[in-house]
Amino acid sequence: MSTHDREKMVKPDFMSDADWEGLKGATASLDRIRGDAKADVERYLANPDGWSTGEGSPSGLPTLLLTMIGRKSGEKRTTPLVFLQDGENMVVVASLAGYDEPPAWYLNVKANPECWVQCDRKRMTATAHDATQEERDVLWPRLNALFPTWGYFQSQTDRPFGIVILTPTGPA
Repeated sequence: MSTHDREKMVKPDFMSDADWEGLKGATASLDRIRGDAKADVERYLANPDGWSTGEGSPSGLPTLLLTMIGRKSGEKRTTPLVFLQDGENMVVVASLAGYDEPPAWYLNVKANPECWVQCDRKRMTATAHDATQEERDVLWPRLNALFPTWGYFQSQTDRPFGIVILTPTGPA
């Protein structure tokens, strides 16, 4: 979905008017999304307790920090992501709020799947991989139940969202 198309979005039934207005503001532009993500990383690092359960995160949803190597810059990049715990693995969705382009973090882990994850104060190395179709079929309903807005965002674009499984490989 382009920025212009965002003006045509219709409030989903599951969302309150206040939540809808907040969502529209928070996703109005890619610059806003990136700025909020940077601020969330700073807040997370300043007070990491409770984010993995959603108690510390602004969204109230389980949130981790994913650090990966930038595919163009070669530098470490960190972003906060809502996640689903699946056994030892963490599952994240490359939604970028339903924009037509995939998020940079997704392109980065596809280029270099070795990454770092922080859940509250626990830091670990991990490997990222795209969910297989079989895994997607099992995970998508669970992901959508955790955060129904992902389903709404998916309906706004033809780009299939990447579902990425982060598998811990050791301490960071």
